[in-house]
Amino acid sequence: MSRQLYVTVLVALAVSAIVTACGGQPSSTSATLTPAPTAAATSAAQEPTAVLPQATGVATSTTAPATSAAQAPRFTHPTEITNPFYPVSLIGQAISLGTEGGGPFRTEVTLLPGARAITWDGQRTEALMSQYVAYADGKLVEVAYDSYAQADDGSVYYLGEDVTNYEDGKVINHNGSWLAGKDGAPPALIMPAHPQVGQTFNPENFPGVAYETDEILSLTEKTTTPDGPSDKGVLIKEILMDGSIEHKVNVANFGIVESRATDEQVTLVLLNRTDAKPGNVPEPVSAMEVQAEDILDVVPGGNWQQVTADVAAIKGGWQAYRAQAARDKVPQGFQEALTAALDDLEQASAAKDAAGTMQATNDLSAAVIDLSTVYRPATPTDLSWLDVLERQVVLDVAAKDFSAAADSLAKTSTVWARLKPVILAHNGSNVATQFESSLAAQQAALKAGNASALTSGADNGLALVDALESLF
Repeated sequence: MSRQLYVTVLVALAVSAIVTACGGQPSSTSATLTPAPTAAATSAAQEPTAVLPQATGVATSTTAPATSAAQAPRFTHPTEITNPFYPVSLIGQAISLGTEGGGPFRTEVTLLPGARAITWDGQRTEALMSQYVAYADGKLVEVAYDSYAQADDGSVYYLGEDVTNYEDGKVINHNGSWLAGKDGAPPALIMPAHPQVGQTFNPENFPGVAYETDEILSLTEKTTTPDGPSDKGVLIKEILMDGSIEHKVNVANFGIVESRATDEQVTLVLLNRTDAKPGNVPEPVSAMEVQAEDILDVVPGGNWQQVTADVAAIKGGWQAYRAQAARDKVPQGFQEALTAALDDLEQASAAKDAAGTMQATNDLSAAVIDLSTVYRPATPTDLSWLDVLERQVVLDVAAKDFSAAADSLAKTSTVWARLKPVILAHNGSNVATQFESSLAAQQAALKAGNASALTSGADNGLALVDALESLF
């Protein structure tokens, strides 16, 4: 089954039955992708204009926020966020790679469709929302839905975040969640209209829940963007609520390109703009995905001769494409992931290790999706992510690793949350309902520890992905 791959920049709500992760815990927050929060904790002052995921259990504080009514910003066109150093309207999807705590770390920020209406201090403000997803050591650790608005003077304000934190695929808490207008929290300045050295501000301004103090240290910081080096970075020192210090670097038209801390170094490697036209995935990349799918089809039947031929074809295609990858500025991390997966595939297939070959092939398919993301094709790559992740659930269950299966299913639900509006826009409401039912059934099987039912549910999910693809 061949696939066209693409990166989507949309997100939407996840069904509460899906995101009530293993053990029936309330929803909250890798290589790749967790369920959106459920059970909205919406205050009477908030009236969304788009159906968007929200977290429950937002913490409250008895400490007054550090913004007075006299400092309140004015918002006339709040969703036109064009501040060059925080251009939310232009960032369709941003992927960053690096390390945290000595292990690999990945973040993805995806702009969501529509707007969210937030009422605070008697004012009603439309806000853009983005989905932030973080993976540590390949496991999902956080999903947050962030709200932003631009004030009339060009400053960007943070209006809250719905946070869900995860551990081994299970929701552990919603720490860090807050919303302007709820419990007295004000909008918080996250990027001044005209940054100047020495400026200080609070991008999170709700003491006791979420509070940070930023200071601009330089306007000429040397850094690297996806388009190459820059010496015009805005270096910001950020003091967190616990007293720890981080440094961030923002560059015009890219937003945050670096995050640094004692145990963290994360760099923006890919930015797909909302105004970018769809591109074409190079033939060698598409061919590698087709050959990987063939391996997945023939390994169960023990056709190792065909597997060997497919592995050789993938290796040849990768070697042929590498020069173009350099020209097209494919992130080095993406290239390294594919090389590693191919090495594992060669070793496992040479040993006729069926389980190892299936896992390495699925890892390679995931790496191919990242390569395809660079080209912004018209067919959503999130369809391919669903395919890889549902297959990963099957592989996890076969390996008797229910913890890994929980993580894979959480990632599947997160991808579905942002893909769903695209599916609905393509008249896919019926198959969308079926896919959500499949995810709910898989969660129920996972909670019950029913391996057979979970595998069957994931297989059904794979079949439904084919139906979803037929819409495009």
